[in-house]
Amino acid sequence: MTSPHPAAPEAADVAIVGGGIVGCATALELARQGLRVALFERGEPGREQSSRAWGFVRQQGRHPAELPLAAEANALWQELTAQYGAAATGFETGGILTPAETAEDEARIVAAHHDASGFGLRTRILSAAALREKLPQLAGSWRGALLTDGDGYAEPALATGTIAAAAREAGVRFHSHAPVLDVSLRAGAVEGVVTAAGLHPAGVVVLANGVGAASLARRLGLGMPVQVVRSTVARTVAAAPFTRLAMWGPKVAYRPRPDGSFVIGNGYRGVGGDYDITPNSVRHIMHFLPAYRRNWRLLRLSLGREFTAQLRATGSAAAPEPPPNRRKVAHNLAAFRALFPHLGALPLDTAWAGRIDLTPDVIPIMDRPWPERDLYIAAGFSGHGFALAPSVGRQMAGWITRGRPALDLSPFRLSRFTDGGATYARHSL
Repeated sequence: MTSPHPAAPEAADVAIVGGGIVGCATALELARQGLRVALFERGEPGREQSSRAWGFVRQQGRHPAELPLAAEANALWQELTAQYGAAATGFETGGILTPAETAEDEARIVAAHHDASGFGLRTRILSAAALREKLPQLAGSWRGALLTDGDGYAEPALATGTIAAAAREAGVRFHSHAPVLDVSLRAGAVEGVVTAAGLHPAGVVVLANGVGAASLARRLGLGMPVQVVRSTVARTVAAAPFTRLAMWGPKVAYRPRPDGSFVIGNGYRGVGGDYDITPNSVRHIMHFLPAYRRNWRLLRLSLGREFTAQLRATGSAAAPEPPPNRRKVAHNLAAFRALFPHLGALPLDTAWAGRIDLTPDVIPIMDRPWPERDLYIAAGFSGHGFALAPSVGRQMAGWITRGRPALDLSPFRLSRFTDGGATYARHSL
């Protein structure tokens, strides 16, 4: 006989809000340590930004604070691929090349080499002649390049799906199409998350829901300065394969795929992202003004659907996929064709866009804002979440289970934006 009263939600040790690659990697690490983990995703796990990333897994050109995470993540990507197979992640250490076209570009790569060498990362500067030898098909006049042979790339949708499947196998309970409306506190302590189905008890909550984290944090009295940026990516049709090197160039970035096609995106001094004005970005505009002033020529600000969507609800259903910026697709495709004239007018296959949660200093927020509350944040990854996720999952899990992470995460604390600790350090690239 069916009970007229629905069963109360099963309690979890940890509730994770967000089913992207960061949330899934954190859930997997916690479950492997024997914790009961429930993961809540407003749509289907891995279907938003995690599946729409470029796929770069790089260490070079990082903010110095990110270098330890990037190095650990690179090793963990190799472990994941060894365990589940290359067909499950698409990960390959084909190397990432950053060429310099101008004196300013050359200064960038020299600075990046300095940062990487100081951390012990194996990277090298190629002369113009060595660059021609390394990639003879590359056209243009180049002063040199930065090459990190151990960097690589993976297939975002494939890899995120693999990590999610591993988390399920480890015992993580997935709640799909279950947007979290609030984090419940009782006598000042975390007691779980609230969805349309009611309270889901959990002693620890992790906000790992990307562009949605700031809205939930605000309900708890926390201000997270996050700007929504729409990033456009495209893919060409297949050509005869000729290189396994990926490139982050001044006007276009690309990574090769096994079938001979290329994923292409913005270069390091090319056209920028599309910046959507939202209620949260208005609240924290003072944090972003310096960056707006420096990069005003690259900005494309818009006020529309993203603004009204944030006004309507905190835990809305999965947002519709944003349209790609066709102007940027055309720009990047033309720049890519100019790099490799032997490919001719290589046609475009498809294009897509995703939403990036950008912080003012372009590094993530990884924090436990209140020492007395078991609430953690892993968001604001500024387009770096896909590459860093395996390390982020391990560090957040260690923080929750052992009381502290193995790496120093203090540069990523939320309070840096109010206590003067945000460095706004120069990114090498």
